[in-house]
Amino acid sequence: MSADAAETFRPQVAYDILYRLYVVLKIAKIHEPNNANFQDQLRNLMSAMAEPLHRQGKVIIHVRRNAFFINYTRVRFNYADYHINRSLLAEFARRELGALTFTEGLDQTELSRFIAFLSNQDPHANIMFESFEEAFSDADFRHIAVEKAENLDFNATKEKQNRLAAQTYFLGIAHLKELSKTEERVSSFHVTKLWIQTIFNHLTDDESFLYGLTNIKNHDEYTLNHSVNVCILSMALGRRLGLSNRELMELGIGAFLHDLGKIEIPDEILNKPAQLNPEEKKLMDQHARFGAAHLLRIQGDHGFAGRALAVAFEHHYKANKDNWSPYRKKSNINLFSRIVKITDYFDAITTKRIYRPRAFTREEALNIMIQNKDEEFDPLIFKVFVAMIGVYPIGSLVILDTGELAIVTEANPHASMSQRPTVKIISDREGRKIDGPTIDLMEIDSQTRRFARTIVKTLDPEKYGIRVADYFLARISPEAPAVT
Repeated sequence: MSADAAETFRPQVAYDILYRLYVVLKIAKIHEPNNANFQDQLRNLMSAMAEPLHRQGKVIIHVRRNAFFINYTRVRFNYADYHINRSLLAEFARRELGALTFTEGLDQTELSRFIAFLSNQDPHANIMFESFEEAFSDADFRHIAVEKAENLDFNATKEKQNRLAAQTYFLGIAHLKELSKTEERVSSFHVTKLWIQTIFNHLTDDESFLYGLTNIKNHDEYTLNHSVNVCILSMALGRRLGLSNRELMELGIGAFLHDLGKIEIPDEILNKPAQLNPEEKKLMDQHARFGAAHLLRIQGDHGFAGRALAVAFEHHYKANKDNWSPYRKKSNINLFSRIVKITDYFDAITTKRIYRPRAFTREEALNIMIQNKDEEFDPLIFKVFVAMIGVYPIGSLVILDTGELAIVTEANPHASMSQRPTVKIISDREGRKIDGPTIDLMEIDSQTRRFARTIVKTLDPEKYGIRVADYFLARISPEAPAVT
């Protein structure tokens, strides 16, 4: 391929090809090749490949470091479409497939046979490339070629990413602990910004896994653990609201440091196992002002925006009350504070406290928040938050119609299919605990042509002695940190 040809290949064309491939593979798992909908989507895929096939004679889809390239043009996804990248990576990974090449002369009949060939394979099996290549050769495709992924271990790469994400999570707790102890908070602030940037990168790579880590609840260091969780949830929500990268960084800083003012509150009040008396409550209510004052001193020459600083001061406002603070009017509450108010509330009521020994499940928490939404939250942001959390929030323990127990590991990105997330099977039909497969509940039984599994209801993990966070940490290595 010439340099000129590479330059004329538009990124949007690359995206369209992968998107159309993703769609037609999904439909092929439900419909036969002669189905009208399947054929319509196949024509769309052929149309998307027409330009590079004509100009360059081939379309090469290859994977490098968990990213897709088409004719050496990287395919870039936004957060709303990132599930396409993950789904196709899984299709390539389980066949040890590194590159897929379509050449000029390809027609719809051959492409239809190839898509049917891919979709008819066991969706759960990891296939050695040699076996895949043998079956591929027997199918006698004339204008399609496959190549093995050389020196690329998809599973190891994913495990490494997860391990780094988990390390970053715990480093955030350690860093916040140092900030709460040292008087040199100004000099430590550059570390805070680096940590926020790293969290942003991990959210981009795999938001679901990082979101799953917010199930970690360290009861002995509640404020630190809570602040990390609120930061992650806030940045995830900010992405869905369309904030720019710079704004997400500012939001992350504000969310991460929103409870810094609690360092001024004595431990005997923070950890009191009973209701606070009026004097204690009055002091506790001052933590927002203390936090804003600390951040004002930290800001120094770092110059982070006032919106981030205001989060510490405003994150306990109530949406329909004007008496929460004498300093600001309700209509002036900034966007970041409205975001953090929601994520702060959600993480708080899903965490055990000394005075509240039972934490609400994520589903229960969402229902409580829906009941109080008019009083507590910005209605538009809350609506986006509910969509982000989903019908079955990541970390929910569910029972399937097969009798198996499972943990939700990834939400379905399609709103109309929100009841069909991706789950990790943790017990078999007889109730025996197992290290089961991760299943996409969109999968169709090849014989019945119906959904293979369906969620019946959610369960309380505590009643079954299940610590949900452990299942996310187990995805990084056997030596993952224990949750206390």
